[in-house]
Amino acid sequence: MSVVRMAMAAVCVAAVTGCSASAAANPPEPPDLTLPLDAYSLGAKDRAQVIHARFMLMEECMRHVGLDFRFPAVEPVTDLRNVDLLGWLDPGQAAESGYLGKGRNPDEITGIPSYSVSDDEFYVLDGKVRRYHGRTVPPGGCTAKADALLNRGARGVTPADAGKRFDDDEVPRYVDSAADLAVKDPRIAAAESEWSDCMRSEGFDYRSTDEAGGDRRWAATVNDDSIGNTPKPRGTRAEIETAVADAECREETGYSDVRRKVYVEAENRIIGQSRARFDVIKSLNQARLANSAKVLDGRLTLSW
Repeated sequence: MSVVRMAMAAVCVAAVTGCSASAAANPPEPPDLTLPLDAYSLGAKDRAQVIHARFMLMEECMRHVGLDFRFPAVEPVTDLRNVDLLGWLDPGQAAESGYLGKGRNPDEITGIPSYSVSDDEFYVLDGKVRRYHGRTVPPGGCTAKADALLNRGARGVTPADAGKRFDDDEVPRYVDSAADLAVKDPRIAAAESEWSDCMRSEGFDYRSTDEAGGDRRWAATVNDDSIGNTPKPRGTRAEIETAVADAECREETGYSDVRRKVYVEAENRIIGQSRARFDVIKSLNQARLANSAKVLDGRLTLSW
């Protein structure tokens, strides 16, 4: 390992608090992590606004049939998008704790805190019943009722499509399809090989970035989660030294840049294959954002 990397890792192991303060004061700037399919999903703030309005409408609908339910508050997601797809490892994180990222709750990933519903509430939300205590449940349930209002006015969208329940997983499925194409591209394998050569020159023998992050000395496995097993120590000197070298080799070899180029091409290919559908998705997003603002300020409400 180079003298500079050894010193950096050693200092962070000896004084983790100091490294944390330094990293917080001067957080590393990530590279360009945007991808073409991002254009078909709302940003963190806009998505939180739409979900908030959607929850308000669903609550109103449920009150209409006699159920008093409250959804949890929604906060914008702050996670960097596409980090995993593009294989960017934060140098500050590597020097501070190795491969151990900050612990996150599910709501920090989705923006939606966990909540539970009773059977009756689920049936009304999902439209599994036509009537509840003598009151008519909207076709598709209160979720579909709320979405139909939020989708109203979407340009170039048929009334049938605008009236459907919004599919939040549609764009992620396209992202998965693009990823399936990208991982087969020989340029990805070449980038892994070049990264591996860089790591080997620093004294680390890994064939891929996944192999380094998944080293059994620190990566959790199914057995590690078993009752009675002691969790593996994290942020050890060995883990930090490896992660620091890993982050620098990714930078030196342009690893994430190669992945981004391949993923951009793959996602553009997916978009080109279903251009009409993506136009519909974008139009629905625009309508939902505009209508959610009207819902939140009281200009748009459900009709019966």
